[in-house]
Amino acid sequence: MSNSPKIPIKNIYYMLCYAWNVLDQSDSILLGSEKFDNIYNLFARIYINGTSSLIKRGLNRYYIQEKEAVSTIKGKINISDSIKEQTFLNGRMICQYDYFSEDIKLNQIVKTTINILVKSPSLDTTLKNKLLRMRLYFSDINEVRLSKALFASLRYNRNNYHYRMLINISQLIYQGLITNEEENEFSFSDFVRDNQMAKLYEKFVLNFFRTHLKEAIYNVHAPRLKWNLDEEICEEDLSLLPEMRTDIVIENKVKNAQLIIDTKYYAQTLVSSNWTDIEKVRTGHLFQILAYVNNSNFTGNVKGMLLYPTIEKEINANFPIMGKSIGIRTLNLDAEWEDVSARLLSLVV
Repeated sequence: MSNSPKIPIKNIYYMLCYAWNVLDQSDSILLGSEKFDNIYNLFARIYINGTSSLIKRGLNRYYIQEKEAVSTIKGKINISDSIKEQTFLNGRMICQYDYFSEDIKLNQIVKTTINILVKSPSLDTTLKNKLLRMRLYFSDINEVRLSKALFASLRYNRNNYHYRMLINISQLIYQGLITNEEENEFSFSDFVRDNQMAKLYEKFVLNFFRTHLKEAIYNVHAPRLKWNLDEEICEEDLSLLPEMRTDIVIENKVKNAQLIIDTKYYAQTLVSSNWTDIEKVRTGHLFQILAYVNNSNFTGNVKGMLLYPTIEKEINANFPIMGKSIGIRTLNLDAEWEDVSARLLSLVV
């Protein structure tokens, strides 16, 4: 939210846990009630707490294969390479051996992220100093070049799953960076103007309902809707129509009712025009949810809802439009987490 509202770090943390499906880690990193108006201060605090937990637990180690020319046998002798490089002439041989090391991808990403965070020009000095102290525990670990391929190559299991939250934050930070490779400098983007936080907000709401609504009664999904065309048209013409990708669709199997929720991550829920100071719902948002509702092929009662985050005014408005009910709701992210949770559940009847 571009006006930099302050949201309790605990709420942001829980939102990330839901968005990334790591709820089992939601209590593993102790978080206070601090509020941050700087996204990197917020991530730094989560990273400090998470890294501290890693250090207490012990950094993961894996066996890494090494190959080098040595004067005494170490592991297995690589005869072919030794002959090829003629190391015997110097009384040495090329050996391959495994050693237990902390210098693995997961730890390399954590160290690299710490180094990225401390370069943020807007990072609080206290947080920066804490990160620098934590970096000392990674002295024997190399940095790594962050990339989509690197994050895609990671595999989690029960022995390294506790890294997932930190690695996800690392990936989020990486996706929000604009890097000047020639000068090796980092420019920190505004995560609210960027799409990253909007996507996380959407994913958080979707997974929250998937977690807390009973499957026996509710079907929670995010389908693509098809346009209700009056007649068939060719594929070429059909490709010109915009896709209707819903954020959240909740179907009550008992009441035969469908609720289509479109999440909107904006600093201001309502806006005023050039001609009046009266604040109104954005026209584009209203037409979008109307299109979803009117093109749903659900046979029961269909309703639509625009869900905005806020830290100020709560809105609970309903509009009967074209025979459909369209609701405007806000979710106060500044409230206690129990209230945030209760508010979301109250949206589904």
